[in-house]
Amino acid sequence: MTSGPARILAGLDELSPLRKQIPFAGLFLVAALMAVLLPTVPVSSVTSLIAGLAVVAVALVLAVIFGRPALLRFAIIVPALDFVAAGLLRHGTGESHSIFAAILLLPLLWFAARAGRRYVIYAVLGTILSVMVPFMLGAQRENNPNELARGIFNATVFAISATVVNMLAARARQHLGSARAEAAAAAEELSRAAQIQKFLLPKKAAILPGYETAGACIPSRAVGGDFFDWYAIDGGLGFTLGDVMGKGAGAGMIAATTRAVIRSARNSDDPVKALALTSDCLATELSQAAAFATLFHARLRASDGRVLFSDAGHGLSLLIRGNGTWERLTSHELPVGLMPDATWTSREIWLAPGDMIVSFSDGVLDLYDGTLAAIAEVAELALNADCAQDIVDAVHKMASGNSNPDDVTVLAVRRSELNTAVAQDLGLGDGRALSSVSKA
Repeated sequence: MTSGPARILAGLDELSPLRKQIPFAGLFLVAALMAVLLPTVPVSSVTSLIAGLAVVAVALVLAVIFGRPALLRFAIIVPALDFVAAGLLRHGTGESHSIFAAILLLPLLWFAARAGRRYVIYAVLGTILSVMVPFMLGAQRENNPNELARGIFNATVFAISATVVNMLAARARQHLGSARAEAAAAAEELSRAAQIQKFLLPKKAAILPGYETAGACIPSRAVGGDFFDWYAIDGGLGFTLGDVMGKGAGAGMIAATTRAVIRSARNSDDPVKALALTSDCLATELSQAAAFATLFHARLRASDGRVLFSDAGHGLSLLIRGNGTWERLTSHELPVGLMPDATWTSREIWLAPGDMIVSFSDGVLDLYDGTLAAIAEVAELALNADCAQDIVDAVHKMASGNSNPDDVTVLAVRRSELNTAVAQDLGLGDGRALSSVSKA
């Protein structure tokens, strides 16, 4: 595993030239101010000090210019100028005895962290140049004839440091490359999973004369734990909205399993059968995953608008009446997969022309204040909708483009408007009451 310092060295080469140059320029300015303001830091050459500041200023400008992608290959000129500036700083503040020799580390790291052994050579040459500048500019050695030898020794130490830095950076770069490849592969897998999950959602409205269907699912991550579904059954339509505990790929896999199990019960007239099968699957085959889901599952009889439904701990479904009223289809029963011996009840409602069922996940509540009080806001959207697609579009618009904390899913099934005579013939003008039918 790559160490923290090694990762920093590998990442150093990816910084923009300006970001790498700013620390050197800042420290150089501090050194110049110290030489001017502190009596303990001698100014041995004002000319060299000013020249060094000028070189740093030029390097800073070039760092900005060479930061453009087309000119990035020329950015190596910037640390090369830093070596010259460091040598001038040393000559201007104590000559070969300058306390600012450590500033050589910054351009040395800039070179040595780059990929390729040749940059070690460049770093060594730059260090030798900085060490030799005071002597090239006439630094006095009478008081210490071994000063040049000490400078050469220091340059050797810097050279060894550059070699070690280059090796560590190369190793870290290799590890980072592998990590990025793995991350890219994982992202590709998630993208594929998201596509598959999208394929599992209904691609178009159900073909059921006299009825409208619409739905949308916006995962908070690439893959979500919500789903909606509808499919043809004998004489009508089965439809479901589910919200699996959790988010991400794991929840998405459980959601796909839940959808498949519910569909396997399409030939059963009682929606409780689908919930029981789903609960058995989650509580046995997926028991170690500690998975559970809230579900609203219903079966619509197209001939008269009868809807038989079961709600497993969901409680976020609304019956929107064509006369401008609405009621919440509450639930007092457990989610599927939570308790192996849980039971559920089937209830029935009747859709009159213009009536609509809207079911949604708790992520829709988060689009408002996140509390149950937001149910009234969703109901208001539905009452103002002219068709099933309108309410779905309204929710989708609020959720799109935002970083939603939870998956946002909505499903709407509406009975189309009929003329008054037909409605009276069917006896559905005012709708029918909610009633209990069976219990698992």
